Amino acid sequence: MNSAIKIFVVSILSLLILISFSSCENDNKKLFEDPPWLGGSSIETLEKKGNYTIFLTLMEKAKYKEPISKQLFTLFAPNDEAFTSYFSSIGINSVDDLTEDEAQELFTLHVLRNPRSRYNLIYEYVWSEEQGPTGEYAGLFFRKQTNSFGKSYMEKPRYVPGFPDSMWIYSDTKFMPLFSSDYFEDYFGDTTGGDYTFMYPNGNWPETGLCWGPAAVTEQEVRTADGFIYYIDRVVPPQPNLEKYLFDHQDKFGVFYDMMQRFADYGNAKVGDNDELLYKKSYTTVFNIAEEQGPGTGDGWRMKDIFTLYLPNNQIFQNYLDNTFLKSYGSLDSLPEITMYYILQTQMSAQLGLISKISKTFFNAFGDQMTITANDIVSSTMCSNGLIYETTKVLEPDVFTCVPGKLFYDKDYTTFLYLVNSSGLLSKLTNPDQKVTLFACSNEQIYQYGIRYNKDNDMIEQYLDGQWQSMRTADLMMFIQDHIHYGVVTDLSGEGYLQMSSMNYVHYKDNKVEGARNIKDKKPSTVQEKNVNERNGILYTMDEPLLSNYAMGDYIYNTPDFSDFAALMVKAGLLDPEYIDPATNTVVPNVKFISAGSWTAFIPTNAAMAAARRDGIVSDEMKTPELRKFIHYHFIRTATIFDDGKQSGDFQTARVESTSTQGTVYSNLTVNNTPGNLQVTDHSGRTTTISHQNANVLVQRGVVHKINNVLKY
Repeated sequence: MNSAIKIFVVSILSLLILISFSSCENDNKKLFEDPPWLGGSSIETLEKKGNYTIFLTLMEKAKYKEPISKQLFTLFAPNDEAFTSYFSSIGINSVDDLTEDEAQELFTLHVLRNPRSRYNLIYEYVWSEEQGPTGEYAGLFFRKQTNSFGKSYMEKPRYVPGFPDSMWIYSDTKFMPLFSSDYFEDYFGDTTGGDYTFMYPNGNWPETGLCWGPAAVTEQEVRTADGFIYYIDRVVPPQPNLEKYLFDHQDKFGVFYDMMQRFADYGNAKVGDNDELLYKKSYTTVFNIAEEQGPGTGDGWRMKDIFTLYLPNNQIFQNYLDNTFLKSYGSLDSLPEITMYYILQTQMSAQLGLISKISKTFFNAFGDQMTITANDIVSSTMCSNGLIYETTKVLEPDVFTCVPGKLFYDKDYTTFLYLVNSSGLLSKLTNPDQKVTLFACSNEQIYQYGIRYNKDNDMIEQYLDGQWQSMRTADLMMFIQDHIHYGVVTDLSGEGYLQMSSMNYVHYKDNKVEGARNIKDKKPSTVQEKNVNERNGILYTMDEPLLSNYAMGDYIYNTPDFSDFAALMVKAGLLDPEYIDPATNTVVPNVKFISAGSWTAFIPTNAAMAAARRDGIVSDEMKTPELRKFIHYHFIRTATIFDDGKQSGDFQTARVESTSTQGTVYSNLTVNNTPGNLQVTDHSGRTTTISHQNANVLVQRGVVHKINNVLKY
């Protein structure tokens, strides 16, 4: 190729390369340019809008202009008219009247980090999965965490020792509720806005079906180069949590708030900007309404749940206390903590109470079904971690209105109340569907028995070995269960036996009730008062505790006329005469095979044993297995049978007939029972009749009958 042609080719190639580079540069420029529909940045969009100058001024005062211009955010923007109205309502003229901290608190309630479309606002990515419209939780994660902090404030602790007389209280970042038609649909509320306007009486439910707290979204999902803007119809004011709101409104809710302070605590101290010591307030036992995250802390739960308080005003609350508990106690200072706990907790819920739902079905924090209608609610106020409904009445839990109610209202029965509560059986006594008969005795009567409630240590104590010590759980349970009968006993003037929830029996006659220990100690318990409860049973107040702690082994071993049979039991290794009770450290003869359940023992007298020896039924040469079978045949292991005519038939004894892979077969005894005449027929066919005077000796877990001949298999 000659040089002229080479020069021409090179020139053409160079031109093509230049054109190519120019084309790529133009394409890249087009690639990185914002699409024309996106518009400018969020700030530019608001400036162009023209009616958002106060919002922009607030942004600058709060030191957020630079972050908004350089990062991605979602803005909820009120217009100038909304700000003018808000400033007028709080008595200021402009943003200039706000401190920088106040500006930051206010502005950050109108901004979320990261750009959020409507879909991303409503449906969160939680617990490693997208909660879309078909997800398990769908739109229920309605609380959004902001960067807003409430101002610290000064408080004087009332009932918590060990803290300064005055202290600064701080709180964590605020959450804002995003209410949408999707949320109300997924929460089974009113999607047309009725629930929303009930919570926010001054609010509006917009066509967008979206509200940022008290503000209706009038224009949604406005896309900008660095996020989204949602235009709202009003300014969102600083949001106190429930604790701060009640602190500021004690003129209306001070009685409730004062009672709450008895459960207050302070911790997580830190140093503030001015070197002051700041404390974080909380509550123990009752719901912690000072917690910004709400009832469910941690990722996910804090976005889903919010408290609801149902609070009567001071006059209604005080009248209720005066006409109930304070009639006996005189002042709140002497009211038991457990009573205050039930009063307070019943007025609070760990879920958002939508009026469309609670007016149909409402359960309090204890699972008690209650009735609340729109007519019971005077006003509503939404806070950062919960909703307050001002109510016309005090809500009462079932523990106050069922059988144990008197224990709460009468100061003379607080020890028994604490015992019932510690046993964990209170809920069974306050179920309207469970009919019960409860026997209770006074503080003084229980104290005389050696049981007391130590308020300082919050502990049930028993007097053992010359000192007060924590009562064993097993003993506490047995004591309380000996006072509970499932079923309603309306008349104790006749005679009969009641099985208590402990499985022990008590005997009643002429309005006197006695357990095994009462009978042994000759201390029957007399009915003092009968309290009929229309909901689920009867409470009898008694002048002595009902006591069952009299072991079957103690009775058998220490009854002179049973000495021969008792000696055989010891020889066979079935009765330990030196057993040490782990609770009292005292020696109590113990029948080793007697366990939980119902037992009936037929114990032959010494004369009956002598006859059995003469007849060759029993001898000193009997091997242990044979001897044990003989002894076991005198104990029915499946029932407690009295000579009251109520139980007859075949009953299993403790004697083992045979064992196999199919299970254990026990030998039977046949009982024929008519009132005052109890007969038992053994396998040999002999029938033994027990006279009434030799029958029905109550012991723990059963009854003992004295018989005049042995039972023979």
